[in-house]
Amino acid sequence: MRKLLSTVFMMTVTGLTALAQDGMTMAPSVDYVLKVGPSLHFVGGGINTVNAEGRKVNPDFMALPGYGVAIYAPFGSKTSLGARLDVGVTQFSTRMRPFEFYGGESNWNGYFIERYRYLTIAPTINLAGFLVGAGINIPMKATMEPSGGPEFTVDKTTLKTAIDIRIGGAIKVLENDLGVLNVEILARYFVGGIYNDGQYTMGTAVDRLGYPKTGVTTVENMVPASVSIGASYLFNLAF
Repeated sequence: MRKLLSTVFMMTVTGLTALAQDGMTMAPSVDYVLKVGPSLHFVGGGINTVNAEGRKVNPDFMALPGYGVAIYAPFGSKTSLGARLDVGVTQFSTRMRPFEFYGGESNWNGYFIERYRYLTIAPTINLAGFLVGAGINIPMKATMEPSGGPEFTVDKTTLKTAIDIRIGGAIKVLENDLGVLNVEILARYFVGGIYNDGQYTMGTAVDRLGYPKTGVTTVENMVPASVSIGASYLFNLAF
């Protein structure tokens, strides 16, 4: 009996020792980390991709074209793939030359500037730093500025909620236990235009109330494309 108890005791001690050694060599568990933080785009340019006969379009550039909050949810604790949601304000502008001597300028130097601001909700997929997705753009403000003339505010009822498709990249430049700093490049193309049918004036200012003047609307739409460069800092939230 004493031998049996001694054998059982030794087996128990040996087993516990082996388990302890295995536990010491096992890698610590990796927490699931959600990332949340601000995003800010510093500079961007836009252009209308529709160029009607007799008019010329050119890009226009602006500072601070976008800012908001980004949420990144990886598909697992050990993967560089995940889903991202951006919510914020985005802007773009474009230039048009309605005709050669517009604004009294020769050689197409006269210009007509259009600026648009949106509340944007944009889900994207992050494929190891490559971003692809879409944006839902709710109109906030739009203005038209003729060459040498006053600025006109476009009535928001002439604009529609616009959809853009987007591609870009998020390059990590700094990462620590607190979070990650990314430099971001984003290109967008607005599918189907941004105006309601028959509401775009194509280089003619709206009236004082923000509506198109009689006889100046076109069947064409404003179909912009834009590109911007910025950064985001996403804080780690471990679960």
